[in-house]
Amino acid sequence: MRIWLRGTSSHNLSTKCRFYHEDSHRRSPKKECRLIQRNPASEPWEDRFCGNCPVPEILEHNPCANLALEGEVTSRWGFFPKVHVFAVCALKMDEVADPTSCRHGCAHFSRLY
Repeated sequence: MRIWLRGTSSHNLSTKCRFYHEDSHRRSPKKECRLIQRNPASEPWEDRFCGNCPVPEILEHNPCANLALEGEVTSRWGFFPKVHVFAVCALKMDEVADPTSCRHGCAHFSRLY
């Protein structure tokens, strides 16, 4: 499932995402999205993208251990950066069309928690 989202200034969901990391060691806060960070082709991540990020909802509705997410930040002509997220089943090596509901009927579903 490919999802293009435009970033906003609110990031309420950032604390509910397992890919979001914040470290305030020695008064120099560091915020990062480890999903975006592990993609070297991505443009730089900003915390404002967390406000509309679909990843927390996807992980809440589909706690499958075989679900692998990839993401990147892209922009057209340097304006309006967007987050592009897609999901892959690690066992079947197929792109998942709807990661929020693929657990219904998938023979390879394995609960993460």
